[in-house]
Amino acid sequence: MHGTHVAGTIGAVSDNKQGTTGVAWNVKLMSLKFLGGPNGSGSTSNAVKAINYVIDQKNRGTNVRVINASWGGGSESQSLREAIAAAGNVGIVFVCAAGNGGEDGVGDDIDSTPDFPAGYANSLDNVISVAAINEGDALSSFSNFGHNSVSVAAPGSAIWSTVPNAREYEPKSGTSMASPHVAGIVALMLSNKPSLTPKQVRDIIVSTAEPTNALASKVVASGRANAYNALTETLAAKGKPVITHASVSKKKVTIDGIGFLNGSSIIEVNGVAISDIKFDDSYNLGNGTISRLRSEPGKKTIKKMFPKGQLVDVTVFNPTTGERSPKFATGLF
Repeated sequence: MHGTHVAGTIGAVSDNKQGTTGVAWNVKLMSLKFLGGPNGSGSTSNAVKAINYVIDQKNRGTNVRVINASWGGGSESQSLREAIAAAGNVGIVFVCAAGNGGEDGVGDDIDSTPDFPAGYANSLDNVISVAAINEGDALSSFSNFGHNSVSVAAPGSAIWSTVPNAREYEPKSGTSMASPHVAGIVALMLSNKPSLTPKQVRDIIVSTAEPTNALASKVVASGRANAYNALTETLAAKGKPVITHASVSKKKVTIDGIGFLNGSSIIEVNGVAISDIKFDDSYNLGNGTISRLRSEPGKKTIKKMFPKGQLVDVTVFNPTTGERSPKFATGLF
């Protein structure tokens, strides 16, 4: 059932007045099963065999360009990493689910709590790991995330798709439902421009994603994959600055959000600019903005601007555009 649901999201038939429509409805699908039983369990060694089978088919002339991996879990495996890398070497993009958190069902930061194969996205350039969002564009509560390890997000809550029973269509939730949305986008991109390399595909999807408040600094793209933008290689518009999270310690201030400008944005505390703004290029977004600002002005300045136990208003000002974010209340507690 899980595989049928995922397959429908990728390539269910369109314009037939039935059920749902896949992202790439003219795609051809190759089904490989290595998970089974009531809990959908399997082994990493069989996952490697499945990937190697796809590579063999590609080498035999089958035009396989993308693997959707709506599965995950377990520790890091060198053999799995090598198989995924080998797929990239023959032109295959590997799209995978970011994972659904631990036993508590709450998503984890897999930069600090690794989950594989999603964790390979930060070291293999053919891997796109996908977090799940809900209908309100918020990160799904069960979805893993990670500024370095999760590439982008896509719809993954209450997704209607095909199932192999009398109902034919059912809603399901999980990063397994998010991953095939992006795999479908990859298929569209490569049908439109077959010369793209896996790295180019990944970079385009990440750089053309739509930044959203809820995803700021949570995934590499800080946003949701956009099929139109990816196909046309159109960058998302630069939005006005918005603060989504702020943390204050005795020595530094860290601000996350969207619409910040690398090299020029200013952090203000109760209307007063704070000094020593640091810009981390790893938070750069495709549309020329940056999702994190940091300042380390020293203990005395922090103590003065953030009286302990009191809320203050923080804003971000972009001098080049004259735009200022709404006030965000935070403090040192």
